[in-house]
Amino acid sequence: MLRRITEHLDGILGNDEWNPVDAATNGLQIENSGRVDTVAFAVDAATQTVEEAVERGAEMMVVHHGFFWGGKDAVVGQDYDRFRLLIENDIALYASHLPLDAHDEVGNNVLLLDALDAEPVERFADFGTDEVGYVGELASPVGLESFTDGVADAVDSEPDVLDFGSDEIERVAVLTGAGGGHVAEAAATDADVYITGEPKHRAHHDAREHSLNVVFAGHYHTETFGVRALRALVDEEFSVDTFYIDQPTLV
Repeated sequence: MLRRITEHLDGILGNDEWNPVDAATNGLQIENSGRVDTVAFAVDAATQTVEEAVERGAEMMVVHHGFFWGGKDAVVGQDYDRFRLLIENDIALYASHLPLDAHDEVGNNVLLLDALDAEPVERFADFGTDEVGYVGELASPVGLESFTDGVADAVDSEPDVLDFGSDEIERVAVLTGAGGGHVAEAAATDADVYITGEPKHRAHHDAREHSLNVVFAGHYHTETFGVRALRALVDEEFSVDTFYIDQPTLV
């Protein structure tokens, strides 16, 4: 079952196209004996999420943020403790980073736009293989405060807002996660507001100088959409049990 699920997800996400340019290793990061009856889904692979997967009897984890970044390093210290939990409990780990942000059906960006009732019309923010961010348009303009309330409902968290742009929102740029360095690219799309996860220091000045509203809705909270969508795909395709591990972070 592990091979079947892995091949199915690889085929949907196109990990091979993204691995040459992604900071993360996309796809199967740690295998198990091959048996999978229960799959856990989470945004982050971390000790806390692995422990819950163990407790709830998973044989596989599917995450957005895995353990391998920029190649395989020595497995010592904290990494050893995490890996030991997975290997001793025969749990495979599958991760998808940029492919799960950029995907046009199950990606974090397009699904956040969908949650805001915005229709995707173009893409931006080229990461080398493709553009990752999406621009969407609302059916009719809404006030910035009302729009921000909608974002809070969509991500289940209270965002921080730089209100340097129009009071009316119709065109929305989204780049989930660590998109604080892409304010200028979002402004170049003529968006009225840019939604991302966490800020960078320079984002304040970039937003002001480009007269752009920016909503920082949390790295974790903007990136729950993709793994939840993958869970639905696995539920539909395979006879396995699944569950989602919700472990929010501060940013």
